[in-house]
Amino acid sequence: MIKLENFIGDIIYISFRQLDRFKDIGISQNGHYKLKGYDQLGLWLEHPGILIKRVLDISGNPISLKDQTEEQVQADFMVHWDNVNSLLHYPDRVGFDFDDNKTKIGFKVANK
Repeated sequence: MIKLENFIGDIIYISFRQLDRFKDIGISQNGHYKLKGYDQLGLWLEHPGILIKRVLDISGNPISLKDQTEEQVQADFMVHWDNVNSLLHYPDRVGFDFDDNKTKIGFKVANK
């Protein structure tokens, strides 16, 4: 049996039912995303990239082009279960299935 928990850390293809629900966070298409986890609300996916560009100083005045800075920000986003149309996983595909890096964590109960 295939279990979603085995896909955590892998790249999956996801088709969304309503793409417009993600327009505020810059997601505009179905595609390949890294599965970070899941819970009762939905899937947690790695955002492909948020770039913050500083174009104003602390007073709100424009900064010259040479003094502007950019920062790449790591972020994850949630896809509620009702917005998942379909998922596709690639077992054993290089660059998509990262089983070698996975380790199980938890507790073992010692018998007395």
